Amino acid sequence: MVVLGLLRSLRPKQWTKNVLVFVGLIFSKKLFPPPHGAWDVLEILRTVAGFIAFCFASGAVYVANDIIDRAADRLHPQKRFRPIAAGIVPVRVAAVFGAFCALVSLAVGWWLDWRFGAVIVGYLLMQLAYTLYLKRVVVLDVMIVAAGFALRAISGTFIVHVDVSPWLFVCAILLALFLALAKRRHELLFLEGGGVSHRSV
Repeated sequence: MVVLGLLRSLRPKQWTKNVLVFVGLIFSKKLFPPPHGAWDVLEILRTVAGFIAFCFASGAVYVANDIIDRAADRLHPQKRFRPIAAGIVPVRVAAVFGAFCALVSLAVGWWLDWRFGAVIVGYLLMQLAYTLYLKRVVVLDVMIVAAGFALRAISGTFIVHVDVSPWLFVCAILLALFLALAKRRHELLFLEGGGVSHRSV
């Protein structure tokens, strides 16, 4: 039961966000080479490893968030069923598991490329600051969420050693802002006036 709860705490459904790591590979034409081109299998495998590293990193963030927000989550109609808030997973076990996931992501990240590893470090620190304080700052909270998407896209370019396109960065951040603001609006409508007890902003 605890093991299943730990896996649920990683929120596998959210891992689709980490597909943005493949953006650099796709636009460098190494995933879908032009006619008569050849697949760069090594770069594909490296990007898959980067995707896995970000899954561990985001999973560690979700675990930390659930530990810190467990009291508020118990007041939410849906989040109260999360394993840590529901008491299925002990806080100490969750903390050790989250730290393990963070270390795995850092180890894989630095092994792939020091710049990718640096992005993982920045992502973890930014998300920790978000969980502890920044998510209570209006507008800045959605900017942090959007920055997380942009970091995923940029990190993929470091793995395949291509230049970061300014257009890639701008498009990623604007799309992420749209999604983050839409999510906040959905929460506002879904909670019908009780949203402040869940999310102060």
